[in-house]
Amino acid sequence: MASRALPAVLVAAVGALAACTSAADPAAPSPSASSPAAPVAAVAAAVASPPPEPTLAWGPTEAMMDDALARAAALPLEDAAGQVVVAAVGSPDPAAAADLVARHGLGGVILMGDAITDADGVKALTAAVSAADDREWPVWISVDEEGGLVSRLREVITPMPSFMAAGAATDKAVVERVYASQAAQIRDLGIGIDFAPVADMTVGPSDPIIRTRSAGDRAEDVAATVEAAVAGFADAAVVPVLKHFPGHGSVTADSHRELPVQEASVAELADRDLVPFARAIDAGAPAVMVAHIAVPEWGDEPATLQPEAYAYLREELGFTGVAVTDALNMGAIANHHGPGEAAALALAAGADVLLMPASADDAVAGIVAAVQEGGLSRERLDQAVARMTLMLEWSAGAEPEAVPLEDPAYALGVAGTTLATADCDAPLVTEAATVVAAAPRPRAALEDALRKRGIDVGDDGPRIVLMGSGRDAVTADVVVSTGAPFGLERSDADAYVATYGSTDASMRALADVLTGAAAPGGTWPVAMPGMPFPACA
Repeated sequence: MASRALPAVLVAAVGALAACTSAADPAAPSPSASSPAAPVAAVAAAVASPPPEPTLAWGPTEAMMDDALARAAALPLEDAAGQVVVAAVGSPDPAAAADLVARHGLGGVILMGDAITDADGVKALTAAVSAADDREWPVWISVDEEGGLVSRLREVITPMPSFMAAGAATDKAVVERVYASQAAQIRDLGIGIDFAPVADMTVGPSDPIIRTRSAGDRAEDVAATVEAAVAGFADAAVVPVLKHFPGHGSVTADSHRELPVQEASVAELADRDLVPFARAIDAGAPAVMVAHIAVPEWGDEPATLQPEAYAYLREELGFTGVAVTDALNMGAIANHHGPGEAAALALAAGADVLLMPASADDAVAGIVAAVQEGGLSRERLDQAVARMTLMLEWSAGAEPEAVPLEDPAYALGVAGTTLATADCDAPLVTEAATVVAAAPRPRAALEDALRKRGIDVGDDGPRIVLMGSGRDAVTADVVVSTGAPFGLERSDADAYVATYGSTDASMRALADVLTGAAAPGGTWPVAMPGMPFPACA
C-alpha cells in the first residue's frame, strides 16, 4: 500500500508529543519548572491551528477551485458554452471586438493580424474587450508573441530574436530577465496571456514549422530554457502558455495544413519531447497548448481531440492548470471536422479552452447541442469553465515583481549569439569591414552599428557575410546565420556566428561581439557535427 503524508495538524501534534517525550528523557533538556504544562499547551495549539490549504501546482487553492466549479455549474448552458471559446480578433475596431465577446459571452480573444496597429490601438482594443459585459471574472485577452518569426506585436513592443537565441544562451538568469521584460511590455498593453514559450524540441532541417522557434534539440537544455522563460513571464504577472504538447518539433508535417503523425512511442517521447513540458509543469506552469498531432498509442485523432492525450497530461505529468487547444481553424482539424463538432469533441476529450474555431457562433452552438444530446457532460463543461475562470482571476490578482531591462532584445542578442573560431580572445573586426547580405535591413543595421564603434565600413577589412540561415555555403572571413544555423559548417570561414535573429538589436549585439566589446554568451543549441571550431562560450 502506498504511504500517505500525515495531515499538517497531526504532524504538528506529533512534534509536540515528541517534545514531551524528550523532556522525560534525562539526557534531554527539561522544560521550565515555571511552565510544567507547556508540552500539553503545544499539543492543544497544534490541534487548534488550521492545516494549510491544499494548493494546485500553479498557485490557487483547491477550495478556490471548488468555488469556481460551483459558479460554473450555476451558469446557463449557453453562457457556459461561450466561456470556453477564445475567438480571433482581426480588426482594430474596439466596438466590434467587444460585440464579438458580448454576443455569446465568449471567454475571450486572441489578437491577430490587422487588429494590431500601434500601442494606443491595442490598448483601446483590450480596454473595450475587458469591459464587454458584466461578468465577475476577467476576460481572456491573449496574443501569439514568441519573438523571431512569430511576433504579432513586433511593431508595438521590442522585437526579439527567435527562442533559439534563448536556448543558445548559457546564462539562463539573463533569459528569465529578458522574458520578464518582454512580458511587462505585453501586460502594459492590457494583454494578460501569451502563447509562449515554445517547449518543442526541433529535429533540425526536416522540421517544417518549429525550427528556430524551439530552444534546441537537447532535452535538458530546452527544459532549462523553458523554465527560465516561464519564470520570467510569472515575474511580470503574464500567463505563459507552453506549446505545443506533446511536441511539434519532431514531426515532419505542418498541422496548419494536414495532420502530422508522431512516429515515436510515448516512452520515447517521455525521454525526449516531453521533458521540457514535464519540467515546466513541475515548476508551476499554469497553461499548456495541446497540438493537432496524432500519437498512435493514444488513437488516430489529433491529440487535441484524444482523451488519452489529456489523461497523460493530467495523470502522468500531474498538470492541474488550463489545457488549451491549438487553433481549431487549422487544417489538421478543419479538414475533418466542422467548428461545432470540433469544439464538442475537444471539450469531451479534456480541453478547457477552445482557441480560434472557424466560427465562434458554430462552436458555441455545437457545445450546447452536445450537452443537450448527451455527447458532452455538463460536468466536463463546468470543469473547463472553472479552470479557465480561476486562472483568469488568479493571474489578474498577481503583482509584477520584475524590474524590466532597458533593452531586452540586445541583452538576449549578446547572451545568445554563438561564435566559433580558432581564437576567441581576439576581436574579429578592428578597423575596417565589408558587409555582404541579400537582405537590406540587417545589412544596414550591422553597418550602422559597426560605424558607431569606429569601424570603417566599405570594401576593406574582413568580409562578413549575413545569411538568413546556414543552408547556403559561402566563403568569407566571417559567416553569420541570422536564422537557423543548420548547415553553417558547410561554409568556408575563419569564424562562424549564429544570431538567431536579424532585428536591429541583434545586429547591434553582433557588432559588439565582432569588435570584442561584448563576449558572446551562446553555445550551439542544436547539433553541429561538422563545425571546425568549438563555440567560444
